Amino acid sequence: MDMALWDLLPVVICETGAIRNDSGEIVDFEWTASNRLMNESILPDGGSVIGMRIFEFDPSYRDSDMVRAVEEVIETGEPRTLITSEGRAARMLGKVMKTSIIPSERDGERRALSVSHEITDIAHERDEARRLFELAKAACDNALHGIVLNDSSGRIVYVNRALCEMSEYTGDELIGQDVGILLGVKTFRPDPELARKMASGEVLRHVSEAETPTKTGRTNRVELSLTSARWGDSGDLVYITYVRDVREERQKAHELRDALHRAEQATRLKSEFLANMSHEIRTPLNGVLGMAQVLSHGQLTPAQSEQVGTILDSGKTLMSLLNDILDLSKIEAGRLEVTPVNSDLRHKLSRGIKLHSAAAAERGINLQLFIDPSVPSRLLFDPVRVRQCVDNLISNAIKFTSKGDVLVVVTCEPVDAGEDLVTIHVSDSGCGIAADKLERIFDTFVQADGSTTRQYGGTGLGLPITRKLARMMGGDVTVASEVGRGSVFSLKFRAGTVGTEWTVIGDSAPVVQVPDQRDGLTGRRVLVVDDNGINRRVARSFISHYGMEVAEASDGNEALALLARQAFDLVLMDVHMPGLDGVEAFRRLRKLPGPNQDVPVIALTADSMRGDREKFLARGFNGYVSKPIDERSMITVIGQVLSVPVDVEDRRQRA
Repeated sequence: MDMALWDLLPVVICETGAIRNDSGEIVDFEWTASNRLMNESILPDGGSVIGMRIFEFDPSYRDSDMVRAVEEVIETGEPRTLITSEGRAARMLGKVMKTSIIPSERDGERRALSVSHEITDIAHERDEARRLFELAKAACDNALHGIVLNDSSGRIVYVNRALCEMSEYTGDELIGQDVGILLGVKTFRPDPELARKMASGEVLRHVSEAETPTKTGRTNRVELSLTSARWGDSGDLVYITYVRDVREERQKAHELRDALHRAEQATRLKSEFLANMSHEIRTPLNGVLGMAQVLSHGQLTPAQSEQVGTILDSGKTLMSLLNDILDLSKIEAGRLEVTPVNSDLRHKLSRGIKLHSAAAAERGINLQLFIDPSVPSRLLFDPVRVRQCVDNLISNAIKFTSKGDVLVVVTCEPVDAGEDLVTIHVSDSGCGIAADKLERIFDTFVQADGSTTRQYGGTGLGLPITRKLARMMGGDVTVASEVGRGSVFSLKFRAGTVGTEWTVIGDSAPVVQVPDQRDGLTGRRVLVVDDNGINRRVARSFISHYGMEVAEASDGNEALALLARQAFDLVLMDVHMPGLDGVEAFRRLRKLPGPNQDVPVIALTADSMRGDREKFLARGFNGYVSKPIDERSMITVIGQVLSVPVDVEDRRQRA
């Protein structure tokens, strides 16, 4: 036994022999050999442990795992290995030691040779690894979705609780089985190309959906999210599959799609219903308002003039309500679009104010417009929608103000490159609105209270439509009000700035000019095509009032027959007619040889939702007149199409 060599080794070495009584029972142990580290560990002040009895040195060693292991080796001759952290020597406290004990023979007596080395850091790392493993296992075991691990041969090595509940198998039934058991196949192998890409790291995650059978024969709809990792020191590839039950989710998505489809269908049907109702209402209303306008040109007593005026005002109110409902329906259906064009905002607002001046003056209201110098003359905005919003606000201000002022103040400030924020304040000195009702007035069909409708009329659609339009233009409508002192409505919208690269476009719609430039409308031959006799009578009355000659046709076929035989200067074509409708008749007319092939055609229709005018002009019609027919509007369009300046008021006075 080379003790000098022992002293050079960085391990604790000792030899232990047994001390027996007369009966041969072990009563103590004696250290019979030791190296330097052993001596320093037990006797830090110096000395050697050789010859010392262990229990006499420290009786607590009787309960030591180390001593019991030494005794077992001496008695059985079988080697032992143990890991302890119970070091009783001062230098051993808090340290984890790994000890190998083997039997040794000396002087004819079996002894135990122990070699110990410190593994504290390794043990701590092992404990930390075990803790992390247990934490990860607990997380997987308690995950909401299923998790299954299988090796590259397809053998399942782990399943969590959720996977067992989903598949109705126990963990013991699945571990060691081919992963195909979960997919309803005997043996499952992934696509070779996918497996190669996952092994090389080209594909980190693959997601698919499948129907998987359970142990009892049920079927699950699941999402399979497959990834891979290298396992342990060997680096073996392991596949990790996250299994999520998506049956309920897919069912809800299906129900949501169905609900959305039904909602879209309902919206479409509502829009179609409103469009049809608009057409059906406008047709008889055209007769009422048209004949009332004809009557207004006759020799009437003051009482009769007042009665005809009431008919006209009531009809116009009904038309306004109809337009509001159609606008709201179109906004809700997402079919209303904002179309910015290069336009003169100052001019548009000035014209709008003039249209309200008469109503304001009648109520003794001072209506004024102030435009800040910061407002450019031309901007990119939708003049139709802005005009609609401003008209709503001014009309309300006049309606709810019995006397005093209505002021319209316009300002502008840059917000982004190439974009300004326009603010139009409409203030009045009217009745005001209670604070708790300020937001409700923007709800559809809602006014401040029931008495508002009774006293002032209206449907409660103007402000909701105005706010929706403002938001579509990147702005909003807000209100500040005090009961008895008045209100201030602020309309904000975004408008593009006009640079030198923009070509200024005229505000009026383009019209087709006819070479014939005779003065006035007198003598012009006009063909009125409409399946409704009352509509033809109304149009004839208006047209003949301006000296034009009128012929009539009740449908498209009759119109084409007349146009093939006679020359006309203009055609007023109803769009919706039984048999050959106006659109098809117009298309055939443009292919009809003869003098009328290029005759101007104005679409005459009850389709009057915003955007319909542009639709018919895009189809090639030269003009558009909506029903109920307004005499001023129709004659103005005729004058534009025929390139004849018409002063409607002057003609009425002379008539």
